[in-house]
Formats: sequence, C-alpha cells, structure tokens
Amino acid sequence: MYLMTPEDFEPWVGKAVRVDAAPEPVEVTLVKVERHEVYKGSYWEPFSLFFESPEEVYLLNEAYRFDCGRGGPYTILIAQLQPSPGRRTYQAVFN
Repeated sequence: MYLMTPEDFEPWVGKAVRVDAAPEPVEVTLVKVERHEVYKGSYWEPFSLFFESPEEVYLLNEAYRFDCGRGGPYTILIAQLQPSPGRRTYQAVFN
C-alpha cells in the first residue's frame, strides 16, 4: 500500500482539482499543503491539504476521489471548515 506524502501534492498547489461528486464532478482548488511535526520514531510525515471552492460548490464531510497528486486519483476524506463569504474551505488530514 502506497502512503501519500506532501511531495505528491505540492506541484498541485494553486491548481484546479477534479472531484468525483454526485450528481456530477466539481472542481476545487488545492490552496495549501501544510506539513506537521514528525514524531520521534515515525517513518511518515503527517500533513494536511486545504482546498477551496466557490460558495455554490458544497461537498459533504466524506471521502471523494480527487484527481490530483502523483500516482492519483486518490480517495481522500475531507471536512468543511468554517465557510468565508463567497467561498468554502475543506481540509484533509493525513496523520
């Protein structure tokens, strides 16, 4: 099983990403890859992905197939953060 890394997604920052949502695919933008502290003895670097979309694109807190990242598409679990006027922000955390 391949473990995703921040390097897989960094080339996609600022780019539109296709999400397989129902009833039809939508696009969101990968705005940030945030690296987290590596714990002693860990062999994997935890990280988060942040996606933004226009306000009218509403994704539930669930797993979707994202067409981004090296070796993708990937099934990624997202959660919506507090929306801002005119846009929505979603986060995926890989611990």
